[in-house]
Amino acid sequence: MEQPSTSILICCGIIFGCVISVFFMDTWQLPVSFALLVIVKSYFKLFSNVLAGFILGIFVTSLNYFMFYHISWQDLVVDKQVKVVATVSQVIKSGKQSYIKVDIKSIDKFQVRKWQTVSANLSVSNHTLQLREGDMIAGKAKLKQFRSRKNLYTFDSELFAFQNHVYFKGKIEIERHDSKDRAWQTNYRHYISSVFQKYELSWLYYTLMTGDKSKIPKKDKEHFRMLGLSHLLAISGLHIAIFFSLSFMLLKVLLIPLQSFLKQDANTHTLGVLCALISAGLYVTVSGMQISAQRAWLMALIGVVCYLLGTRISFFRLILYALTVIILVSPFSLLNMGLYFSFVAVSCILWFISKQKRAKGESLKWRDKLVWITKIQLLIFVFLCPLTIFAFQGVSISGLVVNIVVIPLLSCVIFPAILLQSAIFHVFDVSAISLLDIWLFDAYRWLLKLNFHWLDIAPITVSQLIAVMLVIVLLSNPLTRFYSLIPLIATSLHWWMSPKPIWQINIFDVGHGSAVLVEHNGKGFLYDLGASYFGTYSMFKHVVMPYIKANNIELIHTIVSHDDGDHAGGLKDLNLLGYRETLRTFHREEYAQPCLLKTIELGSLTIQSIWPEQLQGNDNNSSCVVMISDGEFTLLLPGDIETDIESRIITKYEEHLNASFLLAPHHGSRTSSSAEFIEQVDAELAIFSRSFNTPWELPHSDVVRRYHHFGYKTYDTALDGQVQIRVFKQHFEVYTARNAKNLWFLR
Repeated sequence: MEQPSTSILICCGIIFGCVISVFFMDTWQLPVSFALLVIVKSYFKLFSNVLAGFILGIFVTSLNYFMFYHISWQDLVVDKQVKVVATVSQVIKSGKQSYIKVDIKSIDKFQVRKWQTVSANLSVSNHTLQLREGDMIAGKAKLKQFRSRKNLYTFDSELFAFQNHVYFKGKIEIERHDSKDRAWQTNYRHYISSVFQKYELSWLYYTLMTGDKSKIPKKDKEHFRMLGLSHLLAISGLHIAIFFSLSFMLLKVLLIPLQSFLKQDANTHTLGVLCALISAGLYVTVSGMQISAQRAWLMALIGVVCYLLGTRISFFRLILYALTVIILVSPFSLLNMGLYFSFVAVSCILWFISKQKRAKGESLKWRDKLVWITKIQLLIFVFLCPLTIFAFQGVSISGLVVNIVVIPLLSCVIFPAILLQSAIFHVFDVSAISLLDIWLFDAYRWLLKLNFHWLDIAPITVSQLIAVMLVIVLLSNPLTRFYSLIPLIATSLHWWMSPKPIWQINIFDVGHGSAVLVEHNGKGFLYDLGASYFGTYSMFKHVVMPYIKANNIELIHTIVSHDDGDHAGGLKDLNLLGYRETLRTFHREEYAQPCLLKTIELGSLTIQSIWPEQLQGNDNNSSCVVMISDGEFTLLLPGDIETDIESRIITKYEEHLNASFLLAPHHGSRTSSSAEFIEQVDAELAIFSRSFNTPWELPHSDVVRRYHHFGYKTYDTALDGQVQIRVFKQHFEVYTARNAKNLWFLR
């Protein structure tokens, strides 16, 4: 700390080392970064501090992984009957088919280390048991490694599971059940739930007081995103600042009657600050230790320490030190988008405050305060725009105005009111916030009627996000504004010079089933809709639609190959979401099978349905077979046809059946993909659309060998995730979602 810049350089090195090791541990980026730092350090001695921090960051990440995330015996307990002893941490679904999350204590002879958390999501076969959080259970289970589907622009369940230490999923038959008293955090949440259960916005008050988002209805979560209010649902610096301020003011008020009994040298201000810090820390604990809350409390701690020591610290150092501490404690918090939103937002606020100059002792008038709030909100909006577009493929326009009203309202009215209601409920059964709740709910419904909230924007890449953020940062300082042209020009040139595909094929990872989207000039053709589970979760709505919305694609035509559930499961949602018209071209005014045989144009693409002329003996052989071509490359989509129909199609079309890309018939079943069919199609790629650990053992090993024998390169959605084929004028490129999202610790 002898040189003013030493701590800053070490912190920068730690952050850089953690970022590189979390995202690029087993790639060329790590050794290249290390080599560059060594070279720079040989010319600039100050960079030895950065190098030291960089090495420390790598060490901390590796240590954190092996201590808290790595399980050496994971592969030894899957796909067989094992004895499990665990604690119920969450009842996800109760009833006839209970579904629970458990924290495992032991599996057979393997004991979980005390400092590790090993969780599993399990369905319970003993449906008569009444399980509660905190209960101890033991029984026989069959576990599988936690694995989920991988698609672009959808929620990454595998990454979420890693962050929450969920390693297994499976089924358990409970043999021993010991009811335990609930943990104090659980009791607290149940108490808060009972306090607000009768209010219209009970889920909002519950979330603000506990940080638990499980009670937020899906539609309201989406509404808050559209309104630009999602940040209110994650305990952040705003909530901690409010809690800290209210705690401080409450203590000062309580000490007023005691002033005459206190010694003259008693520093009530210091006492208030310390108590407020402790109170805010308790709030962070009960709210689940969220990253944004940790950041806020750490910054408050640093600020309090500086206050007590009578020193000042720049906002840059405050941000840097807080970020470094969080990353050192938990390097994998870098995977949490909330970390970036939180630090960018607070950086904007502190930077703005540091730039404001006013005379000593001068108080701000209410108009000046309103101008301040407006400027800060505008600044946060600009800086968070790139992050919002990257994460959600759009931005809330109304949020710019709504937050100017909502944030002061939350700080001065809502939060104090729900704190008061929580405090008095245990003593007096009084609804202190009934009128406020009614007023807020009416205002909320009125806002939703206004149709100006969300603007969809094309998705951006990580490199584009970094470049845009760098441009904004450089523009914020008069001395660096000129240099903002460098990343701006570089990004523009890269976008302009990069070749754009003429059309694109997306074979989605929908488990057992199929869903293929062909996009061309912003218009889409969809073949099959995937399955639907329990009548509530369809692959079309939760996998295909997010991609269509993110890329602003206009869906023009839809073909459902046949009416089996794994191909037509999303038909109900297709109609409900307003795409009924897209079926008419190939399925008549009123939807019916089989598809009509016809040829249509979609821009420069020709879409031709070539089978069947009439319904066959079974649904599989009645599948609609479709060819899509731009004159150079052709995609063949055969549905679930079997070998006898393959032979008939070969006889009918002969050399006209040649294609470049083939969706393997019937998911790679050995009842399809005859040698004659594979040879006649003579494609370069074959894609198997199926689920991982399928009970039907698809694709069959003989079928895979057959494709390889005829020179096909194969892709498998169960192994590769969504397969995306980008077709250019004279070549094509293949991208897979699992390769794009598969970080080293998930492999």
